[in-house]
Amino acid sequence: MSEWSGPVRRTASLLVGRTPDAERMAAKALNAKLHSKNSFFVLYRLYLSRFRFWPEPDWGKGLSRFQRAVLVALHHDGWSEQETAYLCGRSRKAVRRAAEKGLRVLGAESAAALRAVTADLPASAGREPGPDGIRSLIVCFVVLAAVLACCSASDTWMRWDLGGRVSVALPYAPLLPLRGATGETIRYAYLVEDAESGSTEEGHWVVVTGPGRRLAVEDAAPEDLRISADGRRLAYQSREERALVLYDLPSGKISTVSRSDGAPDGTLFLSPDGRRLAFTYEEKVYVWDGRRRRVAGAASPIGWLPSGRGLLLDTGERVRAVDLRGGVLFDAAGRPDEGDLSPDGRTWIELDYERNRLTRHGRRTGRLDLGLPAAARLRWLACWADADTVVVGTTGYGPSRFYRVDIGTGRAVPVPALVPANSQEVRFAGCT
Repeated sequence: MSEWSGPVRRTASLLVGRTPDAERMAAKALNAKLHSKNSFFVLYRLYLSRFRFWPEPDWGKGLSRFQRAVLVALHHDGWSEQETAYLCGRSRKAVRRAAEKGLRVLGAESAAALRAVTADLPASAGREPGPDGIRSLIVCFVVLAAVLACCSASDTWMRWDLGGRVSVALPYAPLLPLRGATGETIRYAYLVEDAESGSTEEGHWVVVTGPGRRLAVEDAAPEDLRISADGRRLAYQSREERALVLYDLPSGKISTVSRSDGAPDGTLFLSPDGRRLAFTYEEKVYVWDGRRRRVAGAASPIGWLPSGRGLLLDTGERVRAVDLRGGVLFDAAGRPDEGDLSPDGRTWIELDYERNRLTRHGRRTGRLDLGLPAAARLRWLACWADADTVVVGTTGYGPSRFYRVDIGTGRAVPVPALVPANSQEVRFAGCT
């Protein structure tokens, strides 16, 4: 048992109470990150997933799930505001607002109250999230050396990209800044740590283009970044402009979607054609297509319908498809205990880490167990490539860390993506 097993289980018990669910959530987080301190990242994302349902603990009645996570991170685990934003996948502004509201609801000295709840549990380690010391650094260099050796052994390595076309994966190219217009499209992006601090809080996104060039998006904050399906547009929070922006790569034009006083406090979603952007601000849903407009109703967006004419919204009780005026189109298929919903709202995918498989549920597709190759160990669902295909992240000794899985046939095809072993966030073009 690692030094992080106790602290992770302690935090899980605060989030969902001393229940079997807490042990299950902690075990998933620890196994996903090999019992390292990066398990905290998985733990908070599991807890805040819109598709997972956890019991309410005995403390903090009236707190939202996000408010409870923020209070535990700040006042029990000891993370900073920026670290908490990274762990929860939200902006610093959203974290600050949730902490203020949560403290008003809690009505007590939160740090002392939270310590009392877990007085007889293992002590919190109180370390900052990030890679595991020297041992992880050595492992990272070994893995990187192995990847470079494999890639340089041959000038070409045949593989399938997300579009199903045969092409060539290239070794790591020199890192250049993304500036102005470029004639290339983006295949995927990953978040890297700051070289000096070793933290993703001051890190930056790196995009990888079709020819294999690596370009650093130095202006993009680490909160979130989205790539359009055609790879021509990026949506992200600009550090320089302090605004949510849309970057058109062919022209180099950067459009301002929302200034800092209206910055999103949730995940961004680009429409299938890449021309519109959905986001939340102060628990309201907005769509931008040159001008910002509100979608009626209060809910959390999950993504765009494949047609681009509506959104999937999670109301808390159910997931439903709505048009851009808020009119209900249909309710999504009944969800399992936990899972991720397809872009058309018809199919759920549930991850089974112990048996290394995915289970498909849905009105359109029915129930089916989908296995992965023995060389790959399931770790997370990276995204939906389309209504019939998911991309999953794995560990193991297979040809890639990512696999494209057809939910109809169960066929799993490696997706080549040269991503540093310690990178916690990966985005693929067009994925939701």
